Amino acid sequence: MKKPVYMKGALHWLRNDGSIVAFNPKTEKARLIPIRFPKELCVKTLFTAADNNLTLISATEEFVYVYALENILNDPKWVLVKKIRNGILDEKRLYSWGLEAYDGKCLVLKETMLKKDDYKQVLRGYDLRANKWEVIGSIPRWCTYAIDFYQFKPSSSSVIGLDDKEGELRDIGL
Repeated sequence: MKKPVYMKGALHWLRNDGSIVAFNPKTEKARLIPIRFPKELCVKTLFTAADNNLTLISATEEFVYVYALENILNDPKWVLVKKIRNGILDEKRLYSWGLEAYDGKCLVLKETMLKKDDYKQVLRGYDLRANKWEVIGSIPRWCTYAIDFYQFKPSSSSVIGLDDKEGELRDIGL
C-alpha cells in the first residue's frame, strides 16, 4: 500500500489491487472503496490529495498522467485530467527519477544524476498554470529524505466492505 493521504477528515490508503481503504479517525471506522487502477497506469505512481480530490499520478519517461477520483461514494472511477510531457532533462546522466509531490498547482519530480563518481539530486517542478518545467532546488547529499514520519495503519478486521472470502486480507498489506 502507498503512504496514507488525508482528505476531508479521513485517511486514505491505496491498496495494491487499486481499491482504497478510507479511515475516519473521529468515528474510528474504515471502509473499502472498490475501484480499479486506470488501464494506462505505469510503474512510477504517486497517490495524493489535490483540488479537493484524491489524485493518482502515473509517469513514464515520456509523459506524466494526472487522474482524479470522481464519484467516490456512488460509482468511483479514475478520470484523466491532465497529460504532461515529462520534464527530465539530461537522460544521459540520469541514474533514477521519481514522483515526489503534487498539490494541484505544481508537480515535483526528483532526479538522481550520476556526476563523476558521485550522485546529485535535483528537484524539478512543473507549474500547471504556466505549463512549464523548472529546476526548483536540489537535495543535499547528507539529507535522509526517505524517512516516513508516521507508523499508523488501520486494522484490516475493521474495514467495512472487506471480506475474506477470496483471501483479500492477505492482499491488503495492513
